[in-house]
Amino acid sequence: MRIKFAETDRQKVLAAIQTTMGDRKLGDMVSFKLVAGGLDVVISKMGTSTISFKEKMMDDGIEYTLANEKIAFTHKPFKDEVTQKIAKVIQSSGGKVTA
Repeated sequence: MRIKFAETDRQKVLAAIQTTMGDRKLGDMVSFKLVAGGLDVVISKMGTSTISFKEKMMDDGIEYTLANEKIAFTHKPFKDEVTQKIAKVIQSSGGKVTA
């Protein structure tokens, strides 16, 4: 999975995602965190899963590429559903998601 934002400021990207999350029910269990060289999506409910993306700064924005997934056993049955919801949040935040 790849995520591309036309924004070059990673703090603004995170702020846009957090604004989009707003009061959504998904926000109760999913958080986005900037880490050195990337972005982590942490799912916390009945276990903790972390989806890590490697960051690449480009002239026209920032690109995040899936680097690692640590999926809790209890989350495995819902992985595709949650991934689709996360993709919708990213798209609503101005990002483009590709496979």
